[in-house]
Amino acid sequence: MIKLVLSDLDATLIWREDHVVTPFALEAIHEAQAAGVHFVPCTGRIYRDLPAMFAGDEAACATAVTSNGQLVYLDGELVERVPIERDALVAVAGLLADVPDAYLVVEYGGEKVAVGADLGYVLAHPDNFWRVESALPEVPLESCYKANVRVVGSFGRCQEVAAWLGAELAELDFVCPMPGTPHIDLTPHGFGKDHGGDFLMERLGLSPEEVCCFGDAENDLAVLRHYENSVAVANAVPAVLECARYRIGPAREESVARALLDIAAATRAGRMPDFMG
Repeated sequence: MIKLVLSDLDATLIWREDHVVTPFALEAIHEAQAAGVHFVPCTGRIYRDLPAMFAGDEAACATAVTSNGQLVYLDGELVERVPIERDALVAVAGLLADVPDAYLVVEYGGEKVAVGADLGYVLAHPDNFWRVESALPEVPLESCYKANVRVVGSFGRCQEVAAWLGAELAELDFVCPMPGTPHIDLTPHGFGKDHGGDFLMERLGLSPEEVCCFGDAENDLAVLRHYENSVAVANAVPAVLECARYRIGPAREESVARALLDIAAATRAGRMPDFMG
């Protein structure tokens, strides 16, 4: 039976342009929860973003794996945190100092800050620096649990910058999480959403066979490779489609929500869901 569901959000569970879950998906989440299944948003986003994405329904997102596994919440309580080493972030900022179209963005206390960037340039590119309203000359001293590189250019350019940074800095991983969006997530090397999944699995006393995960993008690969019951939506990038054991329909057809209803019915009956047959 499935007892723990780890689901990516953007272009997986959530497909609308306003980045808010549909009423049908919320009903499916609550149906799964009522059947004894722990539903967990498993995302590169931070926890602060989740209530709005779940239309104010905090019960649907109280347990969550955020910041690509660096921050884990259980029933609304922060139970695990893994920072990015400051020296590594300083190294990223140093490498980008001579790159005119890419800047490190770090987050502290809910504020996104561009490092080494001209604030006028940042404010002139709001689509690339979403919610970034300040800049600092260097990386702050406090612990950082969310960082990325914003690229003012094409997605191809973003992938090029990510590959270059990865070759230069072995202590970090650089992943482009949203197809088509010039945005690079930074995490400690070898670290991913699977860390948060395992933390919750062990805390809840479950086994890997009781875990199911859904995803669509490169930052989902760590969790999809880690769990046997891995599922890709049809709109996933090729690497995810190749990696996942199961495939379902596209995000915009509420495919994850329908899978959740299947999981809820199967768990009540003491069996695996039909779409895994």
